[in-house]
Amino acid sequence: MSKLIQLTINQSKLVATVVFIWGTIMYIVGTYTSFFGGALNLFPIMVAGYVVLLVGLHLYERKYWTDIVVDQGLTQLNKELYDVILRQKEAEEELGEKLRGVVADLTYAPLKLLLLNITLDTEKHGKLLKNIIEILSHEQAVPSNEAFKREVDQVREVLEDHVVIEEELGKQISEIMKPSSSRVLRELLKTIRDDEIAHHTMFQMVLRTYGSI
Repeated sequence: MSKLIQLTINQSKLVATVVFIWGTIMYIVGTYTSFFGGALNLFPIMVAGYVVLLVGLHLYERKYWTDIVVDQGLTQLNKELYDVILRQKEAEEELGEKLRGVVADLTYAPLKLLLLNITLDTEKHGKLLKNIIEILSHEQAVPSNEAFKREVDQVREVLEDHVVIEEELGKQISEIMKPSSSRVLRELLKTIRDDEIAHHTMFQMVLRTYGSI
């Protein structure tokens, strides 16, 4: 783990430690003045020290944290959200098992294809929820700006090539499919196409969100 990521994880601990030390100093100063007087003389010093502390923390964060990408919503699951996602995952897995059993018994092709599409979506949702729980149920190390950009570039390269291929295949399918062709098949192909568009849209959202970092 890099020093920068370690700083990210320990930020809250650092602030808590500084506040504790400052509180201890204030307690000692307060005890001293209660016995020996001079509180009015020490008050400006206490205020100045507090201001210096805040400025110091601010400068520290600006120096060490400007190159860190932070998504506050995806660093860790709280207990309530964890429980909801876990129940949803279990429901998706249970439904997936039932659907697989039904699909195996179907003989009417359009109905079989439709239910197979629902089954695959259900399995996808269950696996995605499972990974959300496994990955985000503990505190995550946030990548540095440089590391994040490397990962974005890697994903962009794969998706951009894929988008070009899907665009070409989509045009070919649209030309081949006739008005009299199977409505079920058209809807299934449209569903696949819509999923591809959604994937591209989500990635573009990531680029817009972090493009200025």
